[in-house]
Amino acid sequence: ENTFGEAKTRAEKVESGLKDLGLLLFQAVFGSSEEALSLLEKVAEIKQPQLAIVSSRPEFLGLPWELMNNGGETYLASHLAGVSRRLFPGPLGSFTGELPTDQLNVLLLLPPSGAGSGSIATEALTALESLAASAELDCLRPSSPEKLQEQLASRPGHYHLVHLDGFAIDSQGISMEDGSGGATTVDASTLAGTLKDAHTPVVLINASSPSALNDVMSFAARLTENGVPQIVITPLPIAGAGRVLFCENFFEGLSNGATVANTVATIRKAMMDHPQRPSATGPLVSWDWTLPMVFESREYAPEAIIVEESDPLVPGMPQPEEETTGNDLPRGGPYGLIGRHAEMLELERQLRQSPVVLLSGDVGSGKSELALGLASWLRKTGGRSGGVFYAAFEVGAGLERVLHEIGTSLAGLDFGDLRNDDRRNWVIEYLRDNPALLVFDSLQNLAGFPAGSPGLLDDAEMADLDSFIKEVSEGGKSWTLLVSRRQSESWLTVPHGSYRLGGLTGSDRIVLGTRLLEEAGADPMRLGPEYLEILEMVDGHPLAMEIALPLLKEVPSSVLVGELKSALESYRPGADEEGRPAYLTVAMEQAFSRMTHRSRTHLPFLSLFRSRVMMDILTHITGEQAYKSVLGEELGYGATRTLLRTARAGGFLEPVTPSVYQIHSSLPWFLGRSLYRQFPQSAIQQMEQEVVRVYADTADYFMETLYENQDAGTTAILAEEGNITQALALSLEAGQWENAQLLVQPLAQVFRMQKRYPELRRLRRQLLEITGTTADEAEESGGIQLWLYLMGTEASECIETKEFDRADGLNQQLLEYLSNKEDGETDPRTAAVFHQMGQVAQNRWQLEEAEQLYTQSLAIIEDGEDQEPVADDYYGLGMVCQYRRRYTEAKEWFSKALDIHQRIDDAEEMVKDYRSLGLCSQYKFEYDEAASWYQRAREILEEARDEENAVLVYHSLGTVCHAQYQFDEAENWYQQALSVSDRMGNHSQMGVEFHHLGLVEQAREMFVGDAEHWYMMAINEWQLVGDRRSEGDECRQLGVLFHEQKDLDKAEEWYGKARDVFEEIQDLNRICRTYGQLGMVAEEREDIPGALLWAGRTYQLAVSNDLQVLTQVKAHLARLKGKHGEDNFASWWREFASEEPPTDLDVDPETVL
Repeated sequence: ENTFGEAKTRAEKVESGLKDLGLLLFQAVFGSSEEALSLLEKVAEIKQPQLAIVSSRPEFLGLPWELMNNGGETYLASHLAGVSRRLFPGPLGSFTGELPTDQLNVLLLLPPSGAGSGSIATEALTALESLAASAELDCLRPSSPEKLQEQLASRPGHYHLVHLDGFAIDSQGISMEDGSGGATTVDASTLAGTLKDAHTPVVLINASSPSALNDVMSFAARLTENGVPQIVITPLPIAGAGRVLFCENFFEGLSNGATVANTVATIRKAMMDHPQRPSATGPLVSWDWTLPMVFESREYAPEAIIVEESDPLVPGMPQPEEETTGNDLPRGGPYGLIGRHAEMLELERQLRQSPVVLLSGDVGSGKSELALGLASWLRKTGGRSGGVFYAAFEVGAGLERVLHEIGTSLAGLDFGDLRNDDRRNWVIEYLRDNPALLVFDSLQNLAGFPAGSPGLLDDAEMADLDSFIKEVSEGGKSWTLLVSRRQSESWLTVPHGSYRLGGLTGSDRIVLGTRLLEEAGADPMRLGPEYLEILEMVDGHPLAMEIALPLLKEVPSSVLVGELKSALESYRPGADEEGRPAYLTVAMEQAFSRMTHRSRTHLPFLSLFRSRVMMDILTHITGEQAYKSVLGEELGYGATRTLLRTARAGGFLEPVTPSVYQIHSSLPWFLGRSLYRQFPQSAIQQMEQEVVRVYADTADYFMETLYENQDAGTTAILAEEGNITQALALSLEAGQWENAQLLVQPLAQVFRMQKRYPELRRLRRQLLEITGTTADEAEESGGIQLWLYLMGTEASECIETKEFDRADGLNQQLLEYLSNKEDGETDPRTAAVFHQMGQVAQNRWQLEEAEQLYTQSLAIIEDGEDQEPVADDYYGLGMVCQYRRRYTEAKEWFSKALDIHQRIDDAEEMVKDYRSLGLCSQYKFEYDEAASWYQRAREILEEARDEENAVLVYHSLGTVCHAQYQFDEAENWYQQALSVSDRMGNHSQMGVEFHHLGLVEQAREMFVGDAEHWYMMAINEWQLVGDRRSEGDECRQLGVLFHEQKDLDKAEEWYGKARDVFEEIQDLNRICRTYGQLGMVAEEREDIPGALLWAGRTYQLAVSNDLQVLTQVKAHLARLKGKHGEDNFASWWREFASEEPPTDLDVDPETVL
């Protein structure tokens, strides 16, 4: 890669020689006779002139015929619509296979080793994604001859192109994977046979750098000889932007229906028009346009891929399920993944052999970029059909967050409702059944890094994570890529492979270096060979290059290399520099020392931030007197912006947006060291408190944002989670309990909204360890107010998660503390505890106790200024009355709650009130009033674009119409709810709507088949979400449908399926009802013994479990007793139950529902 001095002179001589060779070839062809010369003159007259080089000798075909020129600056190839190589003269036969025209199908093969491969796979994938036409890339894993034959044989006439990317070719053939981790050589005739049998028209081979030119040309010639129609070959790797130009034009030409030779001519022209490629001396003109060559044995005129606009999917009908892709991958650094093709290939190979691999490397070596690159590659090429899931251990969360992110990305937010063990088991089962990739980044933070630092997780939590990785790997289908600065983790016991990442090598160093120099504005023409010394000195380390190379704008490379060498020789790393190469620290010190005095003074303050810094927040701190008192001056908006831009230009920060900057994980240590060298501990503590103050204000603002715009607020809070957590730790250390509560509130609220309950409890547990776990301990530490907040919110959360016993315990602790206070009986917090206790009682159906508790709460706060909790009590009393069927009284309470919510303009709570008023009106058969309440709720929800709740209101409006036999209107509302649910991917609600559409058709009694269709659609949804209870209900409803039609066989079949489901989940009420319906079927068949058997079983279950269905069962048994005869019934019962028959079967007919 050396392009300085003699190397540059030698390159110039080679270029001159190549041009001279082109002149000689031109003269040999067109100067040999008058006929040849006249043929040349006709080129200008032909619309699409083509040139075919014909010879049976590969070495002749391997000559660079594209270089032919007549001594000027123009090459003949630039005037031709195509240049191809053939083995025999005369016309070619035509390729006769029929290929799809709806999408371009490509099969990609990967080499056994990525070293020197010159891979263009990622550029090819990007080019395919950017096509207007549809395209599909299948990546063959493993890329063995047997797998290739199997794949092509299973899909003959499917692939337009087979791409062998970066393969080594020698005199024996092409080196391919053998399927077991090794390599095998395949000769041209064998490969050609496999391709021909599958009717594959085009093969693309970009050879690796170790391949000899003659071997590559001979291999291509033998493929041609054995009947492969069209072969595009590049005998040497293409560098830099040339790969992009090649791929973009190649795949666009194929999809547009251009011939292969014409497509390559287009590529050649694009490369000639944009010839500059990166080099150590700056962009150089490349001759890579001479590399692409076409061999042909048959003519192939591809049909253009038809670009079709797909019809919109019919709302409410089943839509194709999107392939599971996993959670969102974070954005990488500003330069993305440069090179690393060999490393990605090797990592994938290792994961095939061992499902767990530890990728290690020094800080800043590009581990995360490589891991994200591999994850993206596997996702886009279908390498992990079960999805790709990424988690970085940078803030205080362990396995809880991993489970939540995987589960919610697959099953939606409802996953958060599962218990902890159920969450874990669900995820493990999924990962064992589906080939997925897990990427766990920043693993070194778990045990603490460097050694001796506090870790994010305790020993038990790390053991739990280790166990999880082990359980997932035992399934054998899913892979786990662990990323750490350490080469081994002491807590990791699962067997795993290891891969150590070094710096960039070869041309990849030059590509990154060129981009860094261009961005810094350094003139590469002023660099000398010392530039390469600098790259070697920092071992191609990406971050060290980002820090060191911008200095070359002002400092000659000869001076910089001397300074770096001298500093490295004298540098002695400290004990806290584990995983941190000395040259990185030296480069940082060199860059830092050349900054202005102001930058050197203020930049170390950024060590108090974690992961990122927002310019607005930083300005809020630097513009205050407290900041000035320590650092000597305030920084306004302009000065702060200059500081951040200077740090960005020096490689110390990475831009996220113009006002947000990413802080690399290697920076806080370096900047923190500078901070402690400049200021005493007391001054640093003063600055820490400023960070706490500003972030407490910011957290308060975030809470307001959450209420105004939930999505925007959540995004902002999660983006700043690292800094909020940092400020929280500082506030706890200083005993600033009020600020600590302000800081924890937005995190807790987001965790609660996202149902990240295990993480929230972990955070609370950590905080309670500091405040004290009991009220007495919290009083002693001074953190009693924070303790009350933590205990109260956890009790509320337990009510949401239906952990009522735990909620009881927490509420009792709170009540005990508050009732012992002097003003405890009138403290609004006591009312809040009563309210929560009322919610628990209400959920347990202890309605009288709930009413008393809500009333106790109301007695404390009803006359107070804060009316929101008063409205909550009114609403709770309304729910109690509703459950007790006192609908008029319930409406009065709901109206009082509504009056408050209207006064404070709380639209969300107003919707809840409207819906409850509508439901009570509906229960009172006041349908017009019910519809009016629901319509008011609908107006608010539609204005707020709250589709999730609008669906529920649409459904309620449908039930109002349904109850009045307005079937057309009901169907319209259900369809509207279904359409929105479908768009949101809410399968549970779709099941509900399908069910009610079935009820409408069943009530019409016209088209039984339509009702059956809707119920079957509902079953599909319940199966999709794994809701066995609803699936059983649907089966029973189908039984009812056919029962009504007197189709007893089908009714019995569906009741039987429902019984199987309910027995599986042990839902006794539903089992009883289904047994009863099976008994009625038997009764209608006049099978009285059979009917008695079902009714008897129903009676036994209802009596032993005190079920509400008992009255109906008694009525049914009494009827069967009458039909069977009293004596016969008594005898049958004694034999069935081994006891005397029941004597209490006479019931009031009006009590039978």
